[in-house]
Amino acid sequence: RTASGGSVMSTPASAGVKVVSGAVKGRLRMIDKVNTYASQLVREVEVDAGTLLPLSAQILDPVRASVVFPTPKSILDFACWMIENGEKVGLPVVRVKNKFAVQDSAEYDGYRALMLPV
Repeated sequence: RTASGGSVMSTPASAGVKVVSGAVKGRLRMIDKVNTYASQLVREVEVDAGTLLPLSAQILDPVRASVVFPTPKSILDFACWMIENGEKVGLPVVRVKNKFAVQDSAEYDGYRALMLPV
């Protein structure tokens, strides 16, 4: 188990890849997130004609996991595979957030990640 309540999984076939599951985001944290970013978010999201979702529908990461790769190439290989095959395995990629592409790493305190919400 990790400090955040998640677990780490690694298998011989994964060749240095680690999967870290995070704890489910708590209700209070989700409320805080909506309140913090409410001015930047679309108030209502229309899915189908006449079907609106609440602002909270824009919380994309209530359940999360991290996959840690040993090389940049392995990150890219996995990302490409997920984008091409995610829907087939029930995990379609809905967005790509590339923090490697940011010019100023100070914006994220030096943290770099490629995030693929599914």
